[in-house]
Amino acid sequence: MSKDVSNNLNIQWVNSVKNIHEEDWNRIFGHSLIKSRKLFIVMEDSNFDYVEYHYLLIYKNDIIANIIPCFCYKLDLLHLVTSTSFKALISKCRKTFPNLLKLKTFVVGSYIATCEHFIEDQDKILGQEFMPNYIKSLNYHLKAKYQETNSQILFIKDIRQRYITYIRNILDKEVHFFKSFPTTAIPIFDNYPKFLKKKNRKRYRIFKQRFDSKYTWEVCYDFQKYIPLLSKLYLNVLNKADNKFEILNPSFFYNIKKIFQENSFFLIARNHNNEIVLGEIVIEDEDRLLPLYLGIDYEKGDTKVLYLNTIFRTIKEAEIRNKSFVDFGQTSYYPKVMSGAFIEHIYYGFWSNKPFFSWLINNVFKYIFIPPTIFRNTYLEKYKKQAIKKLEDKGFILVIQVSQVNR
Repeated sequence: MSKDVSNNLNIQWVNSVKNIHEEDWNRIFGHSLIKSRKLFIVMEDSNFDYVEYHYLLIYKNDIIANIIPCFCYKLDLLHLVTSTSFKALISKCRKTFPNLLKLKTFVVGSYIATCEHFIEDQDKILGQEFMPNYIKSLNYHLKAKYQETNSQILFIKDIRQRYITYIRNILDKEVHFFKSFPTTAIPIFDNYPKFLKKKNRKRYRIFKQRFDSKYTWEVCYDFQKYIPLLSKLYLNVLNKADNKFEILNPSFFYNIKKIFQENSFFLIARNHNNEIVLGEIVIEDEDRLLPLYLGIDYEKGDTKVLYLNTIFRTIKEAEIRNKSFVDFGQTSYYPKVMSGAFIEHIYYGFWSNKPFFSWLINNVFKYIFIPPTIFRNTYLEKYKKQAIKKLEDKGFILVIQVSQVNR
């Protein structure tokens, strides 16, 4: 542990969450599973290639006042940007320069996509009079570790709209923020989809009938034997995706099963030959379901029917478990919104002291991080306010109107 003599704080970096007591972690992050110490143990024990973990511990009077999870890896920037024209340009350039914009990156946040930030608001713990010292120390030590790891860019992950003002105020003004892929959530009421417009209820019936004519659902809690297949199906989806937030391995799924045994299940779709054509791992948090990862057999299954019915079935599972909402995460906005999802913006923050990358952040990133078009919600007017309120009561700051942004 080192003393930051400029502001009377103690600082410590550790390389494993196992070096942090669970009670200290829970005091900072609460008890949500998606921010839990257990999830970071899952990631560490999965031994992802070339991912190094770093945790910044900030002490006040020998008590941990904040924990900042970070990691270092090589980021392919094309996996994050939303501009298709920029992707096409860089892909052409990579024929000559294959490592263009594949950057050693120091990241604040979680390796797996959680749609959650990890710089907690510590005003109450530290006190307002101590916040300037805390802010100074936080920024200094994040940048110092970025330099120590020989990183080219500092990346702040997954800040939801509800937190962006706080994060902007807590980080240096040189950190620039850009809207990225928003996250989605569907509030849960009884008897889905009665709250939706007539055409969306009709769509639900049509696609559910198509599913029922070809496939059956199975909910599996002891899914260890299916993990090799799930890993294969997950890679099918990953390889087809335009954007790849992270790359997982079979160990990750084994560790989810092992560590979240009481809080996870595997949603399986089988065809009439009893072959598994789709699998989805779901985390059951206190008041929500979190579908983590999806795998599909594109050769044996009807992708559109399977994907839509996965949304429908996950909603039904949330109803059965008396959850308030399903946190569906990023991408695939059209089918999610048509099924009843609302949108909350997510921001990425970037900084670099390297002249070229600093110039990119200041001058180019605003053109390549372009929010996708978000369609209007599908709720009947008499239910819309009720649906919005249910999510807003959980902290969401929703995008209600259509976003007419060209990609």
